Amino acid sequence: MFQYSKRLLSIATLLLISTSSQAQDSGPATQLAQMGGAMHAAAEVCGDRSEAQLQEMKRQQKVSIQSMGLNEEDFDKAFDQGLERGRQDLEKASPEQRSKMCEQLRSGPKF
Repeated sequence: MFQYSKRLLSIATLLLISTSSQAQDSGPATQLAQMGGAMHAAAEVCGDRSEAQLQEMKRQQKVSIQSMGLNEEDFDKAFDQGLERGRQDLEKASPEQRSKMCEQLRSGPKF
């Protein structure tokens, strides 16, 4: 699951580039929670994980990010912001762009 999360993180980062000015005003823990939400949106679109798996990934992210000092309420708010933004960005993408994103997600980051 770590490898899948790593791939999702690179996709989420791409999804959140357009919101980077807003993210710069927040701390790293908030930014990570927002990226987690965008990762969730990407995983929903690609359909490679069940809802239970997605919820477990979110739970793990929450625990990890809370250890950085972000409380549960702020995590949920930031995660939901990232999730919504990720969904909006993916809705704007063409079917070809979404397909390419899912293909990249499945094959891993290309750096």
